[in-house]
Amino acid sequence: MFRREARRRKVDFHRAGTGWTCVPAVEQTASTIWKGFGNDLFNQFVFGQLWPDQAEVKARDLITAWTRTQPDLVIAECSDLGAHLAAKVLRLPVLAADNGLGPVLLDLWDTDIAPALTPLYKQYEQDAPLLPEMLTPAPAHWFYATPPPCAHEVRRTVAENRAALPEWLDRSPSTRPLVYAGLGTLTTAMPGLRTVVVDVYQEIVAALSAIDCDAIVSAGFLAEHLQSTNPRIRITKHVPQPALLRRADLFVTHGGRASLLDSVQGATPVLGMGILADQPANTAAFAQHGLGRAMELTATRDEIADAMTDVLGNSRYADAMAAARTELSQLPPINFSQLRDSL
Repeated sequence: MFRREARRRKVDFHRAGTGWTCVPAVEQTASTIWKGFGNDLFNQFVFGQLWPDQAEVKARDLITAWTRTQPDLVIAECSDLGAHLAAKVLRLPVLAADNGLGPVLLDLWDTDIAPALTPLYKQYEQDAPLLPEMLTPAPAHWFYATPPPCAHEVRRTVAENRAALPEWLDRSPSTRPLVYAGLGTLTTAMPGLRTVVVDVYQEIVAALSAIDCDAIVSAGFLAEHLQSTNPRIRITKHVPQPALLRRADLFVTHGGRASLLDSVQGATPVLGMGILADQPANTAAFAQHGLGRAMELTATRDEIADAMTDVLGNSRYADAMAAARTELSQLPPINFSQLRDSL
């Protein structure tokens, strides 16, 4: 994917090592922890143990690659702990791109992440590990109870190839409200979570059948396991989400950062059902800001239907989303040269 995007943008692409992501056995362990002990221990395992353990090989590979071709600025995901260390070793300016995990990492930094990284930092003769300055594509107060002083708030953009509605939807106007439901790609891709997530999807589909709306359910790998005889409900693997959310009246979502920002840019209120990592906190924060409602994964179809009816029937949610879209659009665009020079 990255190679294709680099070619499309006429940017040089260089590989810098492999084997940094979770293997199936690790994904299964993470899923087991989530199901048996809850999201807090899942976060401690993944972000406080697993990813710090993976930072060593990532840092080594990147130090080798960046010694051959040194970048002018490093922008790595905030959870990319090996890239942060490699940039520090080579004295390169680095920004941590907040992919949604920024609040989780800050919560775990002193207790779990920094202690796990300290031996690796000492190996490279570096000072105590610190999270680099953060590049946040949204107002920080939407996701942080106390916004970090290191956050650079910038305007979010969406690629043009994700902005076009599919023809079948564009040609199908309706007087009924349109509800879009999608619980993300990670949760449907992790085998250990699929049984939980498919049950949630089934409750959502049943709730959609009980209210007067048109609905599109995007379920990835799980689409083939979902059925509905209701002609108002369309179940599919994938949709151009940013474009669809400019048309939808309600978004039933897992609460991933990108999905929530898509909803803001479409001014579409949300019904959040957070699953793992940052998602439960994200959906709770959006509900507190009046941008929709948040529900537990254990909610029944009747409870979900009642919440959908409430959000669709109350204009205050749409008004709050319209104001949030304006707030997001007023943030400054990314200026890479200015960011590099400020570090």
